[in-house]
Amino acid sequence: LFTAFRKLAHSADSSVGWWWLRGTRFGVVDSVATPFWDMYVGTWFRTRDTDDGGYEVIQAGANFYTPPNETTLLRSFDNPYTGETVPVQYAAPRMAKVAMSPSKSSPFGEFSMPGMKSTQRSAVGPAWIEGEDFVIRGDMELIAEPLDPDSDMRTFVVNDWSTYVGRLSEVTDPAVKNAPCRQYFTDILRWPGWLQMGDQPGSYVSRCYGRKELSMEKMPATWQKLFAEAQPEAAQDPAALLYD
Repeated sequence: LFTAFRKLAHSADSSVGWWWLRGTRFGVVDSVATPFWDMYVGTWFRTRDTDDGGYEVIQAGANFYTPPNETTLLRSFDNPYTGETVPVQYAAPRMAKVAMSPSKSSPFGEFSMPGMKSTQRSAVGPAWIEGEDFVIRGDMELIAEPLDPDSDMRTFVVNDWSTYVGRLSEVTDPAVKNAPCRQYFTDILRWPGWLQMGDQPGSYVSRCYGRKELSMEKMPATWQKLFAEAQPEAAQDPAALLYD
């Protein structure tokens, strides 16, 4: 199970891999979903073996939003629930490292934030075979609560659900180290602070589909365009971020 997850979600060699996700972010109130924006998500990574029989993922990413059904970079968002307009900022990509091991497989790493107490559950699997497909899940649930109940910090709740699908023949072939893979992703969260939602009830939800690629040139053209526009310096050589 652990090896299959590595070959599909990441790779069993040291080559640089690329992931893209395309989807839509919604606000959901009383079971009514309102589209906020379209999402163009990009991640690039490499792996290395570790002494405990696991591996480390060295990764970086750049995510961008556009108005629904458009391809122009979203710079401000007109919040339909509050009536306010808030700026949209795009963080520059940074390298992060995630330790993976057979005994403690966390597809998303460990969360920590000053002033918060976090409870996290993550899992690789279950997995199953459907015809010629091998299907495996990688999920994470997180609740982060303020240590001081009188602080201005709010409890943060995250559910990240990923389903990876590859060819059974490639997952089971020892010669294939970086198996082609598709990903189906959904998350359900509380409103992020930058949206300034206050006590507005509801959830922050996305649905996405994506695929792993072997080079940046294979990444979606819209993501590449948005990357070059929003972060031109980083877009020149993003793989360089994966090396100390």
